[in-house]
Amino acid sequence: MELFFSAKEIWQLAVIKLLFYIFIALGIDFYFRFKKPILFVGLISLFSAGSYFFLSLHSQLPWWGLQGDEIFVFAFLEKAASGQFFSDFFYSGLPPFYPPLYFWAAGGLGYLFKLNGVQAGRLGVFLVLFLLPLAVYFWQWLFWRKREEDKLLGWQLVLAPALVMVVAEPAAIIFKPYEFVSAVLIVLWSVFLLDDLFYQTLGRLKIMIYGLTGGLLFLTFYFWFFPIFLALALFKLFCPAKIPYYFGRLAAIALLVIAISLPYTWPLFNSYLAFGSDNWQPAFFIPEDLNLYLPFFNFSIFGLAALAGLSAIIFYWKKARFKALGLLLLSAYVWQLINLLAIIVFQAPFLPQKPFLFFGGAAISMALAFGLAEFINDKIKNQNIMSGLFILGWIILASQLLGGSFMDDPGARKQFLAVKQPLREEYLDLIEGLESIDNLSELTVLSSGLGEVSAFLPLNYYISYNIHFSHPAAGFFDRFYFISNLTAASSAKDFYQKLKMAPFGPIDALLLLKGDGFYPINFWLDKYPLGAGGEELRLSADLINERYFAKIFEDKHFVFYKVK
Repeated sequence: MELFFSAKEIWQLAVIKLLFYIFIALGIDFYFRFKKPILFVGLISLFSAGSYFFLSLHSQLPWWGLQGDEIFVFAFLEKAASGQFFSDFFYSGLPPFYPPLYFWAAGGLGYLFKLNGVQAGRLGVFLVLFLLPLAVYFWQWLFWRKREEDKLLGWQLVLAPALVMVVAEPAAIIFKPYEFVSAVLIVLWSVFLLDDLFYQTLGRLKIMIYGLTGGLLFLTFYFWFFPIFLALALFKLFCPAKIPYYFGRLAAIALLVIAISLPYTWPLFNSYLAFGSDNWQPAFFIPEDLNLYLPFFNFSIFGLAALAGLSAIIFYWKKARFKALGLLLLSAYVWQLINLLAIIVFQAPFLPQKPFLFFGGAAISMALAFGLAEFINDKIKNQNIMSGLFILGWIILASQLLGGSFMDDPGARKQFLAVKQPLREEYLDLIEGLESIDNLSELTVLSSGLGEVSAFLPLNYYISYNIHFSHPAAGFFDRFYFISNLTAASSAKDFYQKLKMAPFGPIDALLLLKGDGFYPINFWLDKYPLGAGGEELRLSADLINERYFAKIFEDKHFVFYKVK
């Protein structure tokens, strides 16, 4: 399919390419003139974030549009951007069940600058790309600066910030930046923690620091702690520290992590006590989740980097940090193995592929960074060879960052054009109509399943259209069966009476897509082992009587009623 670019879009692509050349030129110039490590890290931050800025300029939609997980991601951002920080992204009476820190931060900036969910999401990606290399660099500097031996300094600290920005799927960073940033930082957190345990340098202050930072990482994306628990257990097999020292300090850190995470976990725990828990989000499974993660054998730059990172783990295994990285990578495979057993015995997977892309990728990238630091420091003494290696490595790095060869891919260019298109006209009209309703954010709405609207308006739903997005304490199936029974009402009066008896709280309004004599109410239900599939309930138009409902908005596609 031939792609057609406007002059404005060609300008954007040209600017990104110009940034690519400027990045290479400045890097080489800085190497020969200044050689200050922070300058190179700053260039990586500016090039990554700047490329994304021009890539997303004039975008109307997220990178992959509003579909799949993008719905809940941008619904959560919209809720936070509207000031509803402690509410679930779909259910107003329940606390967040998804790790909220990134959404509080990006959505909070959206609230400050009056942005909608999509705009807040773009700002969040930009900040992740800009701040992450700097965070990795300074965290390393703080850790290594007081070590007397076996430490990294100077130019060696630049390698990790550079290489963690190289991932197998660059678009995945745009899709879920909070998973990416938390995976990179939690791998670094784990390496430093395990290194301190190995050398038994874990004092009271460090325990507090690990507890604080671990709590913040838990609030960002707690899933990474599952493979980390496995790695911590495995590392004891190679650690000379005695059991009381090892597990006593881990227990102290764990208590601090729990304490820091209480603003999220305590309301969530109470909601489970009050309403029970039925968590379908991690139940999503497709056969591809059983695929092996073997980037080491892919013929690509990332594949070669992965093979080199694995080799570094093997060759430098005696050093604590390489043991830590090797066991972190191994824990991702152990997690998949545990899931295989769970599938065989219980038919109950729990995201078997999840640790690989970001968590496993970060472990590989850091292993390569630390391995290169060791190899170059030990083997490369000739300054001309060092200069040549830097120039070659800098050019390769430039090609692998977001502003490099990524935008030469036809699929990426197709999405680059697609996100410039506005939301479909009928949705724009609907959003404009709903914005005029004064107390919209206070209403609980029964919807036809129009999740796209939630990226622009902070709607509260009676039931999530997608079971995998539904709060575990929401009682999804009780609500679903109630709606199913509701659509079978015998008359308008019967429908209204049943509606007024809704369990879990009142339904204040109906937001319905028009059909031919009916209103469809669409759901996306779990269909193990094939992911998910749609199911439609039909509400007869005859059941909506203006004796019981006030029509607030209507066009040829949608109608919005308030319940009297």
